[in-house]
Amino acid sequence: MLIFGHPQIPCPPFKTVSEIAQIAQITNDTIVYFYAHLENACDLARHCTQERVKYAVFVNSLLEYALMVNFKPSYLLVNNHPQDYQSLANDYLLDARILWIVENQVHLEEALKMRIDGVIFRKFLNL
Repeated sequence: MLIFGHPQIPCPPFKTVSEIAQIAQITNDTIVYFYAHLENACDLARHCTQERVKYAVFVNSLLEYALMVNFKPSYLLVNNHPQDYQSLANDYLLDARILWIVENQVHLEEALKMRIDGVIFRKFLNL
């Protein structure tokens, strides 16, 4: 299971963006992320895919999920019902990894039991 944002586990930084111009300012070792509900989310995803930028998309619904997976993000960030998204990712053999946004490490065991690809700590994303 992937774990992002735990103080004892090294990982690349994540940086939120809302405009394509911001992506050019970010170093190659940083994973950009944005919200699927943004009006320009498809443009951001298309740009990241074309430029081979490793990115994550925060999805809040199955519709957002269905749209965003077509752009081939590295990660899909989910707040609620991670098992639903994980089940779809497994059924459709997606390359994108499901990252459940968690408050603290108490949720790690729960994520393991649900067979979620990984977790990311809310504080790490500055949410």
